[in-house]
Amino acid sequence: MRETASTTERVLDIERAADPGGELIPLLVRMKLDLAGARLHLADWQTLSECERQALIEAPVGNLAAADAYFSLLQAMLAAAGRAAIDRAQSATAANAAWLGDAEPENVAAICARAGIKVQWQSLERFSRYLLCHAARKHDPALCRAIAAEILPLCSAPARDKYFKTR
Repeated sequence: MRETASTTERVLDIERAADPGGELIPLLVRMKLDLAGARLHLADWQTLSECERQALIEAPVGNLAAADAYFSLLQAMLAAAGRAAIDRAQSATAANAAWLGDAEPENVAAICARAGIKVQWQSLERFSRYLLCHAARKHDPALCRAIAAEILPLCSAPARDKYFKTR
């Protein structure tokens, strides 16, 4: 698994369709917040300008220095908006976040099976893993299928077959 940004790291079309105004925190930003050890309230997100939200979507969080920079960027944005400072929480690691681990979590295997999708966990990039863990937490096979459908077109056909196999 690559721990740096990839072509799969983007706001999903299903998110844009469900929230055309961008009022909800995108899953990509949620993942980056986890990596940076930041907890952002929805009201704080909604206070940010569209430009600031886009900056949080685009800012990399591939290593500790980038995570620190992301947290600082968020703090500066919130301060400029007159919002309270946020405390730093524990950053996501393989020890505390299943999507960063080497082994496919049982709940992900179960939701993928219910969705009719076979996943090659070791081959997935971190955002794909994050998304599948999100679908598993929601116990939603339809969401799992929708996520897989969004990620699959980004790969070539042979790569698609390597990462996901529908049953």
